[in-house]
Amino acid sequence: MKSFKVFIVLVLAGFMSACSAPSYKGAPISDSTLGSNPEIVIVKDSETKEGFLDTIKQWLTKNGYGYEVKPDDSKHDLEKMTIEYVGHWKWDLALYLSQAEVEAFYKGQRVGEVNYTAANNLNFNKFSNAEERIEYMLDVLFGKLTPAEATARINEK
Repeated sequence: MKSFKVFIVLVLAGFMSACSAPSYKGAPISDSTLGSNPEIVIVKDSETKEGFLDTIKQWLTKNGYGYEVKPDDSKHDLEKMTIEYVGHWKWDLALYLSQAEVEAFYKGQRVGEVNYTAANNLNFNKFSNAEERIEYMLDVLFGKLTPAEATARINEK
C-alpha cells in the first residue's frame, strides 16, 4: 500500500509539472502585412534586460529584416511596423525568463502578438536558454512556427 501511495504522488507531481511546462500563445503577423514589406521599428523597453532587445535585433537581421530602434515611449509611425516587447525574469535556483510578450502594430492596429510563460514550479525545463525562447517567440510572430510547434520544441529539450 505504501508503494502505491508513493506511485500516486509521483504521477500527480509529474502531471502537475507537465501541465505547467513553458508555453507559447499568440497570433502571427499576416502574410499580406509581411508581403507589403513594411519598415520595422523596435521600441526599446527600458525595464527589460538588454539581451532581449539584442536577441530581437539578431533574429531580424538573420531573417533579412531591416529595422531601427526607438526609445521607450516613442510615438508610433503608422506607416512602419512597430514591435514592442516586455520580458520578466524570476529567480528559482537560477534566473530564468518567466514571462514575455512581443506585439506588432501597423497602420494603427495590432497585427500580431505572442506570449511566453514558464510557471514557477517543479518543471526544470524553465531553465533553458532565454535567447532561444525569444527566437521562438519571433518565429511565432512572423509565422515561421505555430504556438503549438514552438511549445513542443522548447519542451523537448
